[in-house]
Amino acid sequence: MTLTRRLVLMVAACIALAILSISLVFGYLGRNALIEQAEEQAQAIARIVAESARLTEISLEEMEGVVIDDLSILAFAIGSMNTLSPGELGNRLAEIVARGNASSIWLVDSNLRVIANSIGDYGAIIEGETLPIGLPRHALDALTSGKRFTLELGSPIDGVQYVGVRVDGGRALIAGQPITVLDPVRAANSVPVLLAALLNRDEIQAIQIFDDTMRMTAKIGDELPVDDVNELVDDSISGAAPSSDLWENKLLVAAPIRDSAGIAIGSTVIALSTKRLDAMLSSYLLYGAIAAAIVFALGSAIAGVFAGRITRPVAAMTHAAREIDGRTFQPESLNGLAAQSDELGTLARVFQHMAIEVQAREEHLESLVRARTIELEQKNHLLEESKRRVEAELDAARSLQAAILPQALPAHPSYDGKATMVPARELGGDFYDFFAIDDRHLGIVIADVSGKGVPAAFFMAISRTVLQSTARESHSAGTCLAAANTVICSQNPMDLFVTTFYGILDTETGDFTYANGGHNPPLMIRRADGSVADLPRTGGMALGVMPGLSYSEKKVHLNAGDTLFLYTDGISEAMDSEGREFTEGRLKDALIDAHAQHVDLVISGVTDAVGRFVDGAEQSDDITCLVIRYKGARETLDSPTELARAS
Repeated sequence: MTLTRRLVLMVAACIALAILSISLVFGYLGRNALIEQAEEQAQAIARIVAESARLTEISLEEMEGVVIDDLSILAFAIGSMNTLSPGELGNRLAEIVARGNASSIWLVDSNLRVIANSIGDYGAIIEGETLPIGLPRHALDALTSGKRFTLELGSPIDGVQYVGVRVDGGRALIAGQPITVLDPVRAANSVPVLLAALLNRDEIQAIQIFDDTMRMTAKIGDELPVDDVNELVDDSISGAAPSSDLWENKLLVAAPIRDSAGIAIGSTVIALSTKRLDAMLSSYLLYGAIAAAIVFALGSAIAGVFAGRITRPVAAMTHAAREIDGRTFQPESLNGLAAQSDELGTLARVFQHMAIEVQAREEHLESLVRARTIELEQKNHLLEESKRRVEAELDAARSLQAAILPQALPAHPSYDGKATMVPARELGGDFYDFFAIDDRHLGIVIADVSGKGVPAAFFMAISRTVLQSTARESHSAGTCLAAANTVICSQNPMDLFVTTFYGILDTETGDFTYANGGHNPPLMIRRADGSVADLPRTGGMALGVMPGLSYSEKKVHLNAGDTLFLYTDGISEAMDSEGREFTEGRLKDALIDAHAQHVDLVISGVTDAVGRFVDGAEQSDDITCLVIRYKGARETLDSPTELARAS
């Protein structure tokens, strides 16, 4: 994607993101505003309900007072009719009741006996008419005794309010009026009627009223979730503040109902439809998306214009860079851009100067490279000639090194043997030797010179010559190694050393006397049981380390058919591609059947086992080994059976 497109997309995306963010913020603020409006609406309804209930109670109390006053006036009016006979009084009272001014009237004497009433004729009254049960006796006594002239006789009894008035002659008039006349007023001012008037299905879908014990006292509209509503009511009453929650497609708001002292005595719950909230949020998002699209288009166009002005100089310098790479750059092609006074003009001037220097340096470097290339070709030719010469000399050295080693043991009927050395790529210092000391004794040597290369090869030749010379002067293996160590130390300018094992085989007796100068102990393979074991160690330091050392020796007896296997560490330390060594344990496993094999097969069996183990890994050291099998004394070998068993 080009820089221009990236700039355009970045600017347009930032603008669109800003528009959408603002729309979301406005939507969130609008949502909160609607919730606050709903809470205020719920508080207003709660205040209306509380005020309506208070006004209703006041109206009922005042109307009850008016009824009581009417009853008192009626009692005074009847009291003035004391000139009438009881029968006439009864008829008059019945007429008053029939006209609806009262429900029942009694006229009593000072002993509270009924003189007349509105219920029946005088005869019925005389025969035992009594007052309504429940009228307070002390209040009636107060009337007849003259202590009170008008008196409200307690609370309503069976829905009837009674009033007493003293009449002349110690009499009292008692009138009753049913309070059901107030029911229409109560019904017209009841909370359900008020809630029904407030219910608006488009917005307010349900209203519920709760007292301070969270008991529902009135409701109208849709059913609401009990648990959610109870939680809101509890929060609004305990916190004395509105609380709200969303449930399905409704916004539930609970507001406390307060008394005249401001104490929460209940709660009003209203369920508002979320259609208005959803519509507002949708409109905000829609308008935001439209505005973002418009601004995105305008911003993209404007950004494209300015991005083009910004990137044109960059494109010009990019083209100039390609021309530099193709060696076709003309510095004057950037003169127009370099004439600008802004940062791009500065960049163009620096680029021009750099391009001129690069072209000059490139031409200079090319001339130097051509000269150095010719010089390197000449030196490489000389190095290749030197390498071929050195390799030829090393091949000759390897051939000479192999030629100085004996190819076969001295012929003798008492023993048979075989030796081999597989040299590594680098010239090494392994060697072996066997020589007849006299007609009866055979000297056997295997050694490993420290280091690699030509010095190790020369040191090997010197060590072999010294060992042969000292071996012919003494039949003691330890004395021979001590003498050889003294000579080698005196002729060792490079401080090399050689690990050496030297043994002397008595062909008549089978005794094998040996000394060891820091070399791997040979393995002895018994014909009788095929066991493979190290020769007992004698101790001793490698030759060439320091002069004046002595070497102890030990002796073992070889029976007819017993075999000695001498080797260097190139076998036991041969490594595969993962760096694991062959080890002496694997070597002994490879020799497990050696007592029954010909000496040639013993050698090949070991080298094959090493080859399988390393599995193509590069050989880092010479692989040298020597096998000697004792056949027995000459007189023993005269028997054909013993001769066959020994071989």
